[in-house]
Order: sequence, then structure tokens, then C-alpha cells
Amino acid sequence: MKPALKAHLFILGANIIYGVNYAIGKVALQYFDPFAIVLMRVTGAVIIFTLLYHIAGREKIEPSDHKKLLIASLFGVVINQLMFFKGLSLTSEIHSALIMITTPLIVLIMAWIILKDKITWLKSGGIAIGAVGVAMLISSGAADASSPSSIIGDLCITINATSYAIFLIIAKPLMAKYSPYTIARWIFTYGILFVLPFGIQSVMHIDWQSIPAIAFWALGFVILGATVLAYLFNILGLNYGSPALVSIYIYTQPVIATIIAIALGSDTITITKVISAILVFAGVALVSFTGTKKPLNTAV
Repeated sequence: MKPALKAHLFILGANIIYGVNYAIGKVALQYFDPFAIVLMRVTGAVIIFTLLYHIAGREKIEPSDHKKLLIASLFGVVINQLMFFKGLSLTSEIHSALIMITTPLIVLIMAWIILKDKITWLKSGGIAIGAVGVAMLISSGAADASSPSSIIGDLCITINATSYAIFLIIAKPLMAKYSPYTIARWIFTYGILFVLPFGIQSVMHIDWQSIPAIAFWALGFVILGATVLAYLFNILGLNYGSPALVSIYIYTQPVIATIIAIALGSDTITITKVISAILVFAGVALVSFTGTKKPLNTAV
């Protein structure tokens, strides 16, 4: 299988999971504190990725790379996850998805500043087309949004998007040196040290006997699906593609969420949604035309 195709499949798989996670994450937030979810999420990931790390074969990390892994953990695990769940608890899914549109723009700017990556007209055009598609998709359902939104929640999601963009840039050079299991194991191991003070009190005060089964199913999906599988897929996708390609697939998340809603009978297909989906995938194709031709190998 060609590297470009692998990049698309892994990144698409991650974003399908993320698209579903908006709805399932809201279910988990009905029964657990946001920071408690993050701590349990990171703890579960540490256990699973440590096992995979030992099964796949331990790699020796160069001392200088531990600092890079620590920084990647801060942006890709700690800030990213704390701000996402806190923001999702305070604002609506529509606002969250709208703000996530800024991620590809931030990635290109960061790649230009840090990695000296060129911002081409083709990449800019793909981002613009995808942004128009997502804006149409989100605005079409804005009038029906039932969840309240807050400035604080929107700010948290904005920080989440910025943090994730920076993580993509920092993590890319590490892909050329270490396996996905090694990177995932270390970024979550470092991450748990920082999220522990935020979530430990909330976890200790959970009344586990009063939690319904649906909450545990939702939490399980957040840990195994949206954390372990999605992070692994994103790392593998980043290994074969570029940060811009990973970020552009964020545009598919609202489309995936819409498809799920239609399948469940909670939404219907409209001309606006069809046009939006076409624009989104056209933007993905346009950006990926240059996104996977030349992987970014410049060291941070």
C-alpha cells in the first residue's frame, strides 16, 4: 500500500472516531467531571500504550528527545485534552466544530514559522474550500442548536485547537526516529504527571455505584476509541503524511457527525448538507495533493 493511501486511511479513521466522540463525550460529561474524564482517559492510555510498547519492542530514546516528547505531551495531551473536555462541557458541539476550523490555518502558520514549510496557493485554496463547506454545514443547523454556549467554553476550544496544531508540528520529526507505540507511550506517561493535579480530586469523589451503565460505555469509548485508537491512527497518519494533511481532515468531523445523526433518525439530508460535504472533501483532496508528496522531516 502506498504511503499516501496509508496516510489518508489512518487519518480518516481517527477523524471518524473523533466525529463520534462529540456525541459520546457529551454523554460522559453528564455523569463525570471534565477533568476526571481526562485523568481516566490518560491513565487508561498509559496502561494500554505501555503494554503495546513492551510487546512491540522497547526503543531507546535519545536524551535530547525526551524534552521534545515532554513538550509534545504538554500540547498534544495535557492542554489539548483538558481544554477540549472543559470547553465541551461549557459550549455546544456546533461552536466546538466551528472553532476547530482554525486548526489547519494554525498548522500552516506554525509549519511556516517552525519548519520553514512553504504555504502554497494550492494548500491555501484547499483550506478555504473546506472552511466554506464546514461553515455552511454548521450554519445550517445553528438555528436548531439546543446546547448553550459560553465565551469561556469557546475560548477553551480555541486553546484546544491551537494546542493540537502545535502538537502536530512538534511530533512530526519524531515520527522518523521512533515507532508510534514509543511516542504514544511517552507522551501519555509525561501527560499523566500534569493532568493528575487537575483530576485527582474529582475522581476520588465519584459515586461509582450511582453511575449508570451508559456512562461506563461512553467512558470506555472515550478511553479506548477517542484516545488509544485515534491517537495511534493520527500518529501513523502523521508518519506517512504531513501536519497539514492531518489537520485538514478535521473538516470531516462535522460531516461524520451529520451522517451518524441521519442514520439514527435525528436529522435529515438537505441540499445544503450535500453541498457542504462535497466542498469539505474537495478541500481535503486539494490540500492532500501537496500534503503527502513530501513528508516534513525538519527537526524541531
